[in-house]
Amino acid sequence: MILRISLLCMLMSFATASARAQSTYTDAFHSGANEYQVWAGYSPGSITWIGKSEARRIFQTGAGWRRVLLATDQIAWKYTVDIVPLALVSQPTINGVEVVPDPKHLFFPAVCAPIACGVTIGRRTTYGVGFAPIGFEFNFRRKHRVQPVAGINGGLLRFSREVPIPNSASINFTFSLGAGLEIFTSESRSVTIGYRYHHTSNADSGTPFNPGIDSNFISAGYSFHR
Repeated sequence: MILRISLLCMLMSFATASARAQSTYTDAFHSGANEYQVWAGYSPGSITWIGKSEARRIFQTGAGWRRVLLATDQIAWKYTVDIVPLALVSQPTINGVEVVPDPKHLFFPAVCAPIACGVTIGRRTTYGVGFAPIGFEFNFRRKHRVQPVAGINGGLLRFSREVPIPNSASINFTFSLGAGLEIFTSESRSVTIGYRYHHTSNADSGTPFNPGIDSNFISAGYSFHR
């Protein structure tokens, strides 16, 4: 009887330890820990909320450093810095008046006897670089394999031409707010997927126009923890 009780206690202890091992998957986000991340994000269009520019597509890729400032049992508070070596903005442009035989291929079609003519719309891609030196992220359930994460950051982007329209600015300030999931594949490696609202604006920095761009980014990142 005593042997059975002892075996039962051992099995219960093993089961408890296994459950803890599964739920407490990593301690990568302890106070003072560092996270190094490479990431990319794409926005297939733009909305008109703060910014007023429509039909802008944006792709960004970059790298970031995160430092855990404070960690509790459930939450890790991180300071973030990101660099953006590649930012691409695809903008609609008016190519001019084109004579075509079929009005259905025209944008703003018009009738020009004896044939149809109209203004066609194309797209132009503008290259930029930038950084976001100030940001904060919060990881929830910080010792678990799957962790909800939310963050905010700010910075600037410099483009090869004025964005989002002529006579605006080539240097724009940025602000973003996002949320997602960070999934640990090992104790020191993780993958992050999420959504980010991103605002681009010249902040009325001495130019006549400041329409701004509001983007809905879908992003993914891969992190190394030390």
